[in-house]
Amino acid sequence: MPFPRWFSALLAVAGAQPSYYDAGVSACVVGGGFDHFPFCNVSLPLDARVHDLVSRIPVEAKANLLTARGHLKNRGRQALPELGVPSYYWGSNCLHSAMSANCTAAGRCSTSFPSGPSWSATFDRELMRSMAGVVGRETRAFFNMGNFTDNGKNGMGLDCWGPVLNINRDPRWGRHGEGGTEDPFLMGQLGLAWTKGLQEGEDKRFIQVAVTLKHFDANSLEGGAEADQGYDRHDFSATISKYLLADYYWPAFKAPIREGKAKGVMCSYNAVNGIPTCLDPLMKAARTAWNFTGYVTSDSDAVSDAWRRHRYVQTPAEASCLAVKNGQCDIDSGNTYYDNLLQGVQEGHCSMQDVDRALFNTLRVRFELGLFDPTADQPYWKLGAGDIGTDNAKELNLEAAQASLVLLSNPGILPLKGGQRLALLGPHAAASMDLIQVDTGRVCPGDTGDDENFWCVKTPYAAIQSLNAAKNGSTVYVKGCNLSEAIPGGLQQAISAAKASEVVVLGLGISERPEISDNFLEREAHDRDSIDLPNVQKQLAAEIIGLGKPTIVFLLNGGMVAVEEFLNKNNVAVIEAFYPGMEGATALAQSIFGLANKWGRMPYTVYRSDWPNHNSMIDHDVTHQRTYRYGADAVVPFGFGLSLSRFSLSFTPTLNADLRPVVLSSTVTSNVTFTVVARNLGSLMGDAVVMAYFHPKQVALPLHPQKSLFDFARAKNIAAGSEAHVNFTISQNSFLLATAEGDLVRAPGDYLLTFEDGAGEILSLQLQIQGPQVVVEPFPGRSLNAESRTEKREVAAAKK
Repeated sequence: MPFPRWFSALLAVAGAQPSYYDAGVSACVVGGGFDHFPFCNVSLPLDARVHDLVSRIPVEAKANLLTARGHLKNRGRQALPELGVPSYYWGSNCLHSAMSANCTAAGRCSTSFPSGPSWSATFDRELMRSMAGVVGRETRAFFNMGNFTDNGKNGMGLDCWGPVLNINRDPRWGRHGEGGTEDPFLMGQLGLAWTKGLQEGEDKRFIQVAVTLKHFDANSLEGGAEADQGYDRHDFSATISKYLLADYYWPAFKAPIREGKAKGVMCSYNAVNGIPTCLDPLMKAARTAWNFTGYVTSDSDAVSDAWRRHRYVQTPAEASCLAVKNGQCDIDSGNTYYDNLLQGVQEGHCSMQDVDRALFNTLRVRFELGLFDPTADQPYWKLGAGDIGTDNAKELNLEAAQASLVLLSNPGILPLKGGQRLALLGPHAAASMDLIQVDTGRVCPGDTGDDENFWCVKTPYAAIQSLNAAKNGSTVYVKGCNLSEAIPGGLQQAISAAKASEVVVLGLGISERPEISDNFLEREAHDRDSIDLPNVQKQLAAEIIGLGKPTIVFLLNGGMVAVEEFLNKNNVAVIEAFYPGMEGATALAQSIFGLANKWGRMPYTVYRSDWPNHNSMIDHDVTHQRTYRYGADAVVPFGFGLSLSRFSLSFTPTLNADLRPVVLSSTVTSNVTFTVVARNLGSLMGDAVVMAYFHPKQVALPLHPQKSLFDFARAKNIAAGSEAHVNFTISQNSFLLATAEGDLVRAPGDYLLTFEDGAGEILSLQLQIQGPQVVVEPFPGRSLNAESRTEKREVAAAKK
């Protein structure tokens, strides 16, 4: 299909090149011959404009517009040249970067920030929002440039498919490198910060980029491991109670949707309680309960899975219609809608009204992005190559990496003084790709067309060698072994290098690359069977540590790896580095030498290596002693993390003078603010992380978490001997608990509040909630039952 004259003229002005999709192009171009349509009239209400456009779309084009990615010739199907509407590419992944497959002519590439577990470990909302802001601006810049994605044909869209908000219920899950934490509140708050940073830019009239939270819901089994018992993500149905949906699986999505006004959600491959998520009426109910006004897309071919793999329906036409009607899945990533949706309408499985509602939801997002308004006064359209890979973005990236490293043990080894003989050993000692690991896009410039090229990524060996050499130290590197296989003579070479050194740095861990054996491989579509390190790495570590030299072990991984063999040894310091991003090696080196002292906290529980022997991968009931909230037996607990400084925590003197129990009413909302003082008792400037938990001690509900995070804060750059004040405001709604029916309630009873730094400092307060049990939020789609109505009468009586 030839490009319309208005499109070619616009490209000439913009200096862009036509991609297979029309990136960098706006509808309603003044003078283009189409700006007379009501949908181009900016004086009309937004919804009226969108409805006008939907009313003009030919029936035969409707399924086309509800298709993401799909056939390679989808560009012609997506455009509406008779209405002056360019095609649009749905499906740009951006988990921790804009993930462009190209760099600029000047060699600037997408800023690749630390991955999910790393940004969870920062416990820093402000940092999350700033990182998302960079990703949003760079995505806009690449869109304006008409950039291509990895196959050279698909243009870049402005709907970012990410972040991954699935909770880390099982350490074997293959996508831990994309997800972040086992705690639903932490995941929800960081997802909220990311949503605001990505969507809310300098022009308040429009959203900068549309976030697409994924994968709703309970997507935490990939397949490929014996532990999966023959299931994979395309045919597995998770059995989850209403209690667990409300308590554990939904909060991560609810906060960015309801408070952050997220514009997109992706439904997942799996089913929940027998219903494929993209066809599940609960999504429709949640849309209403959480005031969601955005669009829903399927994961790639998830609608097809509903009939091919789950066998939930008999035909693709029925699957298409039930997805649009029941699940309110607006976009199909694949070809199922394109091939079958209109047939489903003809067969009566859904109506054209259902289809038009999906069109309205998707097109409304495009209007909110400013793609149907004049562009001359929109700042977002002025972003370009100079806004990609900026120095400020690199500085932010380094700060994020520094704040994400978790110091698990340090028997006086760190900080290193420098100027010593160091040996860098292990399969990750010279890592590059494995610092970034998950869904990178192109991170280094070059003309090979290979987005796996990581030549520009500084390795831990290079970063540590540089800092050590600056103090006249010497550094040698010996790999010693591969990720899961021995190197002939490698072990002995490593031992020799260690013996000749004063300090050893061991780089160990796992990977998503095929170089590691299946039991330890973590990646999309592949779970792990083992949470231990491969035997060849354990042997290397045992031999080196056994020499008695001061040894620093750093770990690269998404999901946890067992560390019990490294802890409580007087010659071993351990750093959990996760996948720390482009600046990860520099951050690691600076932290080892004490040039940075930020440090994170563990975003999930570290179990013993034999944990998989006693826990089923397909069991989604986390109350079975999974995670810190339900009493998991931990080697390293959630929230743990040391610093090169020691911090003391105290309440302000006013509060210390009166530590009687705090009493709140269940029927009247009120706020109480506490101030926690974090004092740096060390000799280095550093950051303090304070986590606030509530512990239900005596409540009427039979099932509830033993301990649950309700707030957190990072106090930054506290000078030695100085202090920072951190405020925490609580209300009755800070401590909502779920009932068996999935209602969230204010439960009267006794609670303990603790404020912890993850390194042993703990403050505590007693809390009482008095009055009747009050339903604050009914389970989505459920009317208040007789019991709840009784509660409402009790509340009314209490208020009198």
